[in-house]
Amino acid sequence: MDAESDESRRVPGRPEQLDAAFGDFNDASDFGQIGDAARTPAADLFFGDFAPPLDPDLIFECSASINGEHGAVALYEDRVIVESPDEPDGEAVFPSDTVRSWWLVEGEAFFALVVEADVLHRTRLPSGFKAVLRAAFVKAFGPATTPPVA
Repeated sequence: MDAESDESRRVPGRPEQLDAAFGDFNDASDFGQIGDAARTPAADLFFGDFAPPLDPDLIFECSASINGEHGAVALYEDRVIVESPDEPDGEAVFPSDTVRSWWLVEGEAFFALVVEADVLHRTRLPSGFKAVLRAAFVKAFGPATTPPVA
């Protein structure tokens, strides 16, 4: 998405005015030109610089910490990592070929991913991750299964 079509920076109800906190990234006067002595440090920020390099074997990863609870899933070709307060030591690492089934448990603001491998593994994530996580797991392990009836 290019910056001109990005409405997320517009003031609600007044699309012709920019949100002053962000400025217009298409307007060079906000940040100056490369090499310009007046250029602000914010113009040189690249948010990828704040994170360590990703493992080249990583296929998919999502994580979130909300209200002190951390949930994450990392999918590699040979293993799955689930981080959750429900896991002993906060994390479980298990081989991908041990995954027998998986499913999603719907919630309002959150959903839970449950993976049956050596044991059941569970983590909660914000609903915004649901579609992309589902797509990654379908590609890796096939369609979700129906949770077992207790």
